[in-house]
Amino acid sequence: MKIGIDARSLEFSNTGVGRYLSNLLKFWKKEKSNQFVLYFKNKTPNDELIDSDNFEKVLLKNPLGFSSNFFFQHFLLSYALKRDKIDFFFSPFYLKPIYCPVRSSISLHDISYEVHPEWFDFKSQFILKKLSKFSAKTADKIFTVSDYSKSEIIKYYHIGSDKITVTNLAPDNSFHKIENLDKIRDIKEKYGIKKKYIFCVGTIFSRRRIPEIVEAFEKILNKHRDYQLLIVGKNVTYPFIDIDNKIEMTNNKFKEKKIIHLDFVSEEELLIFYSSCDFIVYLSDYEGFGLPVIEAQFFGKPVITSYNSSLVEVGGDSVEFVKENTAEEVQKSIERIISDEDYKNELIGKGSENLKRFSWEKCAKETLNRVLS
Repeated sequence: MKIGIDARSLEFSNTGVGRYLSNLLKFWKKEKSNQFVLYFKNKTPNDELIDSDNFEKVLLKNPLGFSSNFFFQHFLLSYALKRDKIDFFFSPFYLKPIYCPVRSSISLHDISYEVHPEWFDFKSQFILKKLSKFSAKTADKIFTVSDYSKSEIIKYYHIGSDKITVTNLAPDNSFHKIENLDKIRDIKEKYGIKKKYIFCVGTIFSRRRIPEIVEAFEKILNKHRDYQLLIVGKNVTYPFIDIDNKIEMTNNKFKEKKIIHLDFVSEEELLIFYSSCDFIVYLSDYEGFGLPVIEAQFFGKPVITSYNSSLVEVGGDSVEFVKENTAEEVQKSIERIISDEDYKNELIGKGSENLKRFSWEKCAKETLNRVLS
């Protein structure tokens, strides 16, 4: 089969959808009986990942000269799928061309924009609520990342369950534990991490409750002054929450850089932070999956997370659940992890077992089998 893929997410920083597609392609390049055509908008990445004799890379240049995702997706891509005699189109993101001349599928990682439109600006609401719903209705197949997300798609889009396939995510195949103490020391010194630290990672949306985490951490400092809090993720809250100002107030109060916020870090730095932190706090009011939960477990770290949405499904009995996303409840959970070494080790052991449920190889095989069926 000749499968066309919207591969724009591989062009820039390999996060989110880019990581999802990258991990699928690592296994699909071994499927020599199928041909994959990867469509790009701005540039063709120079990446060994997509150097395979069953991968064809196609750059769709706009003949009118301007850059537009809408024009790429709904005109250039639509035309290319027909021109290149594609049998099936796969979109790793929420959208497909309005006119798609071949059978198609999309990946819906969550539909938070339907459940909580107040978290999104008008433009995002229009693109996601209107075009994503249209794509879901008209695609032949839908992939999503948890049973919870599947139930939400059925509830809000009134789509039959047989059209939706759940393919769980997993820690990135490139992940590995960093044990080089010199490397760890150098990176910690670079960012001013002097002591034990709690790690929060992920793009900062309003639903991720970073202000509550900061407030809870400030309260535990009265008893645990040897801890720092490291937050990695770009602030894209809507309406905007001035998180850096809140962090600065806490640091000024303690006359020390107790909380550090970084927008982006390199792949190696991310691995070092996961490898050397004490534990992870990952809160959210709504998640389609919650990848940092099992990423932390890959590195043998206890996890504090929220008791809602897909996080209950992904965490199972292997995490410390915060029943409510309030500073008081988060403080209690942090205190428990810090103070109870036996409980902390119990979570590490359960996390190792929980991790066995998730595999990119399984995700890639299930996705491709469904495409081919």
